[in-house]
Amino acid sequence: MLVAGVRLRASAENVMDEHFRTSAREAEADAFKAFEAAGWDAKAPTYDRLTGRVTAHVVEPLLDAAAVGSDTRVLDLATGTGTIAAAAAARGAVAVGVDLADGMIDAARARHPDLDFCQADAEQLPFEEAAFDAVVAGFVFNHLPHPERAAAECARVLEGGGRLAVAVWDEPERSRFLGLVSEAIALAGLETATELPAGPDPYRFAHDAELQKLLTQTGFASVAVRAIEFTQHVAGADELLEGIVDGSVRTAKALERRSQDQRARVRAALETIVAPYRTARGLDVPVVVKLASGRKL
Repeated sequence: MLVAGVRLRASAENVMDEHFRTSAREAEADAFKAFEAAGWDAKAPTYDRLTGRVTAHVVEPLLDAAAVGSDTRVLDLATGTGTIAAAAAARGAVAVGVDLADGMIDAARARHPDLDFCQADAEQLPFEEAAFDAVVAGFVFNHLPHPERAAAECARVLEGGGRLAVAVWDEPERSRFLGLVSEAIALAGLETATELPAGPDPYRFAHDAELQKLLTQTGFASVAVRAIEFTQHVAGADELLEGIVDGSVRTAKALERRSQDQRARVRAALETIVAPYRTARGLDVPVVVKLASGRKL
């Protein structure tokens, strides 16, 4: 009896430990989402100065991969300033854009007053099942604490046979738009990991196998992953650095908290690192994006 009692007590303690671990993980995820929402609220007015120009290269390939055309009911996940939703509408689609950040929704509504935008969490969408024929998700899955939940939500709101198209950044060693500034911060000797809330690996889905698994395990068939490569021209190191501050959250926060002297060190380091990309006109920065698409079973 004593042994049985010890086993029951141990089992109860294990259950409690797992409960506390789960609660801690959810609290961590909620804290990261709040950090991201506040960050993107602040970046809404400046996002398109550079980052929006970069991500605009992927708009048409995303819509093509999701087979968006006339009368397609399309959900634009993490719509930002509404660029993808507007491009979908230009094809004759019926577009709805959602974003976690109220500031982005305000910006999207101001720029595209004839379109439908609302605040929503990608991991818990406020739509009925089979409400859409297509979902496009530009640069959002790399920000999510629970991307599997978001992919499952995309499947839930899609009509059978509907398509999902997802874009994420490739590794910074290949996609230099973000990589150059991150490397300059490191070269300047500035630590960032301890200054930001715990969050997901921003480059997990740069690996084809991870993107493939995400979609196939959440109800999608005929999944294809490919790389989109292009060059983004910027005037120089200053425009690149300011553009990252204006159009990112985690990387920007690592810079915004620094002293003027520390930021000057980052700027000097960046000037050295960008040398291979310097041209007579400024900088030609390589960008690589991974695009995955699949059909709901």
